[in-house]
Order: sequence, then C-alpha cells, then structure tokens
Amino acid sequence: MSVCESSPQINESAVVLLSLEPVRLALADRFYRTHGYKVKCAPHERVFVLSSPEGEWVAAARFVPQSSGHYWLRNLLVAPAYRGQGLATRLLNQVKPLIAPRGCYCFALPHLTDFYARLTFERDPQHCPIDIAAIHSRYRARGRDWVLMGYQQH
Repeated sequence: MSVCESSPQINESAVVLLSLEPVRLALADRFYRTHGYKVKCAPHERVFVLSSPEGEWVAAARFVPQSSGHYWLRNLLVAPAYRGQGLATRLLNQVKPLIAPRGCYCFALPHLTDFYARLTFERDPQHCPIDIAAIHSRYRARGRDWVLMGYQQH
C-alpha cells in the first residue's frame, strides 16, 4: 500500500470476535506468517481473532496457558492496513473477561507500555507467577528489553 492510499476503515461495531478451535490454528499461523511473525500455535493455546463482516481477519492474539494457571499473551497483532483504529484495544477488552479468572501477563516492548497500562495491565506486577517470571528472566538475559506487565481482575 502506498503512502497516498488510505487505510481501509472498518466499522468497529461490525468486527466479530472468534475463539479458534484447534483445527483452525493453522489459519492463525498463516495470518501471523503473512505479517512477518514466525508463529506455530499449539492446540492447548487460546487464539482469538477479530474478523471483518467479509470474514477477513484483521487482528489476532495468542494466549499460552502456563503451569501456574495464568496466561502469557503472545503475538498481539493488527494487520498493518487496519492499524490505528482501536482494534487491538477492542480485541483485548473483549478477551479479558474470558481469561480474567486466571490472569494474563505479557512482555511489552517499551514503547507499548502505555497502551497496555490503558488496558489495566500493571507494569512489573508484584504478584507475578514464578513460571511467567522465569520466562521473562530468560528473555532479559538474552538482551531483550521487554517490560513485564500483568492483568488480574480484582
């Protein structure tokens, strides 16, 4: 898409949240791959997508269950043509009640911490499960500057 072309606008109320069944995870892998992510969704993961009225996927989020019972949010993605329309916010707001009893943690890029904070994710949460903290420590040891953020329904 050239700079002169406008991004396709999508009526936010018309997008539909889909929770993918394991047999459809290959489609999620393809969606991520199309946008430069090397992802292989596993059957035990929960993957949610936002679909346009025409059936085109415009956003996806992958939640990996951990042994502590919490979820690790990985690979939140809005297709580039649809960015800036609040779709990531909509996706997470619709999914949070579905994952809230267990809680959710993510490793945010530093420039995205305000985005997650607006969605009530806490930066460097005090009550982080050991399994999530261990994964984050391994990433930090490899030089990644990702910020640990967590969401718990209170």
